[in-house]
Amino acid sequence: MARNYGGPIPDRFCRTCGSASFLREVRDSTVDVNLNAKVAIVTGGSRGIGGAIVRELARHGARVAIGYLELAESAAGVTREVVAEGGEALAVQVDVTDSASVQAMMELCVNRWGRIDILINNAGVVSAEMVEDMPESAWRRVIDVNLTGPFLCCKAVLPVMLRQGYGKIVNVASVAGKRISYNGSAAYTASKAGLLAFTRHLAYEVAPKGINVNAICPGPTLTRMTERLASPKMLRERERLVPKNRLGTPEDHANAVLFLVSDFADYVCGTAIDVDGGSLLGWYDVETYRARRRHATAG
Repeated sequence: MARNYGGPIPDRFCRTCGSASFLREVRDSTVDVNLNAKVAIVTGGSRGIGGAIVRELARHGARVAIGYLELAESAAGVTREVVAEGGEALAVQVDVTDSASVQAMMELCVNRWGRIDILINNAGVVSAEMVEDMPESAWRRVIDVNLTGPFLCCKAVLPVMLRQGYGKIVNVASVAGKRISYNGSAAYTASKAGLLAFTRHLAYEVAPKGINVNAICPGPTLTRMTERLASPKMLRERERLVPKNRLGTPEDHANAVLFLVSDFADYVCGTAIDVDGGSLLGWYDVETYRARRRHATAG
């Protein structure tokens, strides 16, 4: 039986579970994400996607700890931006591959703000070697930062979130974890695929405790990392493979993270949202696809 979602909501829904009154309230009000009094940690928050996430969370009221390893001035710059807009932020040096360093960051946030509501595991590195040319040290570095790092951060924050009975964790993975990396190496692909699996498993373990764990999968995005790995020609070629006809921006991914940490995503659990302009939908560019279909039809 077809459902008419555009028409009036039957009164019987109100009598059973109150869903109708809630839906009317949402439909008739202005949607706003309120993170006031929430405390967030964003690793790799000094620039790029992480910096955009910091700004977006702070813009909606969160107090944000900006985790960085080496880019102290960049982290300080993001902190100044947040404070200038009336927000509260703190730059924290952390090595996500070191459990003691991660634990110190968590304790600093709890001592300063009393709680931790949101964890964004964004810190990441990439290598570009073929497997036959890849030093073992390069493999281990990528796996340590991109996969072990989120594990250590989640392990350290869980006691806090479990005491609160509340928490939102978002792992920044990649479409590479669902296919392969376009610019990175097999180590990067493996690390992001592992992070997606970790996201699902952890989500299953902690969902009954009021903690939501999800991931986003950025597609091709114009950041300093991609500019370093790819020439302008390569970036143009990559753009042709995106049905939306542009590369992503850090703000695109920050918007997805904002949704996942908001109350609007309370029933979203163990999911990975592709923020990729449709790049996973096909293996070649849309114009080639259309040309082949026109040729097939003409034949």
